[in-house]
Amino acid sequence: MLNFRECAHDLGAAHILSLVSRLTLVADPAADAPLCALRDTAGAILAADVPAALQSYHRLCRALLLSPARRVSGDLFLDHLLYLVLETPHPFAVMAAEGRMEEAQRFAMRADLQILGLLSILKSQDLYRMLAESVRAAAKPHSRRDNISEMSSALWTGGAMPKPKKEEPAPLPQSFPFPLPAENEWLSWQYGETGLRDSYVSDEALEEVYIRLLGSSDWRSLSDDIWNFFASYGTAPFLKGRLFHVKQGRLLPLPQEGTPYCPFTSQEEIRVALISHAIRFMRGETAEPLLLAGDTGLGKTATVFNLADELPELRLVLLRRSEPFDAVELLSALAAQPLRFLLLLDDADFSAPAVKSLLACRAQGAFPANVLLAATGQGPSPAIAKTLLMNSPRIDEFTEMVEDLLAQRGVHADRAAVRNAAVDHQVDARDRLTVTAALSLADQLIADLG
Repeated sequence: MLNFRECAHDLGAAHILSLVSRLTLVADPAADAPLCALRDTAGAILAADVPAALQSYHRLCRALLLSPARRVSGDLFLDHLLYLVLETPHPFAVMAAEGRMEEAQRFAMRADLQILGLLSILKSQDLYRMLAESVRAAAKPHSRRDNISEMSSALWTGGAMPKPKKEEPAPLPQSFPFPLPAENEWLSWQYGETGLRDSYVSDEALEEVYIRLLGSSDWRSLSDDIWNFFASYGTAPFLKGRLFHVKQGRLLPLPQEGTPYCPFTSQEEIRVALISHAIRFMRGETAEPLLLAGDTGLGKTATVFNLADELPELRLVLLRRSEPFDAVELLSALAAQPLRFLLLLDDADFSAPAVKSLLACRAQGAFPANVLLAATGQGPSPAIAKTLLMNSPRIDEFTEMVEDLLAQRGVHADRAAVRNAAVDHQVDARDRLTVTAALSLADQLIADLG
């Protein structure tokens, strides 16, 4: 293994160019991607082109800082290499998630892992040293054989004796318009110690893979372990969170916004029935779609979302009424993962073309076995036979909702005062007793107490 810290500058830069150019499956092809900027930096080092090297290096640093790579290793560049291996849906990851193993892709992935493992020891200081040595080498005068050396060569080889040449002064060192910054001004990739700085749902397995990669001198030897990881946990974006949605035709993580869902006593029967159905689906005992019906504001969507907390192995994909989607494409994407999904039609419009296409796939037996269809709506629908009906809470249940919401925020109020406020809220606002109304009243009480 080439030691970037001690090798000659031209050998190190050429080695970087060779490694980056040979990547096959785990590619970083965009013009502003870190590995492309690294390749340009190495080329500028070989040419002793200081302005180009500085520009390419800082483009590299910018790309690393803006990269979606998780902060794990304490080194921005190493984080990006881990991201390329584990958090991008490259062909090897997709193949493993589908449970397939093709030897040709396996060999290509092993070669890529070897390359990335060799690059993983590169540090920002190594590039500074290579550039500084390249500048010094370019500035040295070229050595020229003197008259005595040329005459000695001619004598030994039997050639004609050359005429003595007039000595010429050595060329002056080349000057560079952009001098190198001091080494302590060279932007470093290091930012701290190794460790998890955030939380992913697949961390139990991911952390083990991180440790093995960071501690290995040969990443190629871990190719089978990486295949097993993808075969069990799927590919990005499903490694990070449990909630997803379709936006502008793309399957994306769902931003976590608003008040966290708080289960209410009045909804316990519905919540238990929903969880029971989801568990039977995950055991392979049922794939029957489920409709959760009830008036607006009763917390139907939030109740379904609660499954993501109750069942960590389940992923939930939200399909909003206003957001079009391609049913066949979406089902194909979910079927390619080893995970279990609940596909939620929120406020379902069963006459919409995309929803009709989704139901047609199920009727034709083309629905993936790892996807459970669920929907929320105002009332029952012939499109989905199994229905759970959610009723409005009574005044005592509504009071308990408000108390639960206050307790969740660390506020403890007198029960009689809360009940009186609930009655006044219903009478004055002429509002139905719903979860939305409970949230509004809890906010009002907190404001009054504050």
